[in-house]
Amino acid sequence: MIARLTGFSGNAMVDPAGTGRSPRLTLSGYAPWIAATQTCLIIAMLTMAGGAMCWCRPAQGADQPPVIQTPLSHTPLSFEEAVRIALTQSPTFTRSSLEIDVGRLDETDSRYAMVPPLTFRTYYYVNRPSGVNYGKPYSLNFSTEPYNPIGAYFTLQARKLATQMAILTHMATISKGLMNLGSSYLQLDALHRQTGIQKDLIKVAQEQLTYAENRVAIGTGTSLEVKMAQQQLQLTRGEQEGVALAEKRALANLRNLLGWPPDQNLTPVFYDSRRQVLGSFNPATITLEQAKTRSYELKGFEIYKQLQQYNIHLAIAKSLPTIIYTAQTPDPLSQSSSYGLYVGFGLEIPVWDGFTRIRNVSRQKALLKQVGAKKGEKENLLEDKWFDILEKIQANSVALKNAQSLEELARLKSQQQEVRYHSGEVPLAAFLDSRNEVLRAKQNTLKRGLDYDLSVLMFRELTGDLGNTYVDASTWQK
Repeated sequence: MIARLTGFSGNAMVDPAGTGRSPRLTLSGYAPWIAATQTCLIIAMLTMAGGAMCWCRPAQGADQPPVIQTPLSHTPLSFEEAVRIALTQSPTFTRSSLEIDVGRLDETDSRYAMVPPLTFRTYYYVNRPSGVNYGKPYSLNFSTEPYNPIGAYFTLQARKLATQMAILTHMATISKGLMNLGSSYLQLDALHRQTGIQKDLIKVAQEQLTYAENRVAIGTGTSLEVKMAQQQLQLTRGEQEGVALAEKRALANLRNLLGWPPDQNLTPVFYDSRRQVLGSFNPATITLEQAKTRSYELKGFEIYKQLQQYNIHLAIAKSLPTIIYTAQTPDPLSQSSSYGLYVGFGLEIPVWDGFTRIRNVSRQKALLKQVGAKKGEKENLLEDKWFDILEKIQANSVALKNAQSLEELARLKSQQQEVRYHSGEVPLAAFLDSRNEVLRAKQNTLKRGLDYDLSVLMFRELTGDLGNTYVDASTWQK
């Protein structure tokens, strides 16, 4: 149930036609004051509307970072250059950045809503009741919807915070995307090295097959040895095809992350990828408190908490009376000897709504408590993930050191077998087997090194160092 109370009305103009109608019935002695007041009100409304339009005019060129041109085909692309391109044209980043633009449009709507929308209506009556003292056959009416200035203010503040939430979400998306981009570079580097090792394995397998065939030719070997060598060669070539396929898949993933044009070749510079991607980052120098301070999700909860506080104020403001404004001419169907534009103000007061507004205030306060609980839960999850990744880094570090030791041991044994082979103590097969073991040990070291680098990269993203290194959230502020 809504009650409407008209607060004030008055005449704003004299008879424009100068006819000999009877004088208007106005408040005696106050006509000049009323006319002056109405004129000031109209001028004030026009000034407010013009100021709001200037205030709400969106800034051009302030929303997006500078456009970066895509390098020419076959141009070597380092990780730093790939990051700059991804920030400009990656489909993943573009999608989340559009949420910021939508939020700013919502802000603009709320700024315009600080001035109540004005509606103009006019009627023209073709026929009217017969009689005298009827005014003009048309009517003019200016009116506004119920206006709540306090609610409009808190709505604007809430929209601003929603835009800040969109910015933090975009920053978190960029951080995850840069981690995937760095992972692609690390994998491409490892696969490129794996290709070289695989070629050496094929070469050793080919030498083993040749040695077995020569032994059969001179009668000291068997056909079974030849078949075994052939199978080993086929197996090694199959592994090479698998590595080539994995490299193509990693390159396609990199192309998708960058939003690279399909008609241009992509030539990433992935050598020394660990230095390019991880730089001088040292997991031992980052504390848990630093990670919590940089966390985009925890920052988002702080903004969400402020947003919920504004929602409480907005729920309270909805219980307040709203303002109604109107300015109209007399009704053409009513007898009147005067004509002018009459201004009126009123209030719309909620009387009965089943206590919905009161319950909504309690509901918003309960949601505010939930925000605090969710933030505490997210901090605990961050702490758990922190220690999980640290444990994984330590385990991968130990595995990498063991793999390096085994590789060095295999290399020493191979050198020993080479000396013994040249001295005639062991056959060529023993020396070739030792070379094969060295290459397999190098493969294992390469795999363990990749696992370690990926875990460090994941930890760098978790601590917020990766996102803060390449993107400054303040660049998205207006």
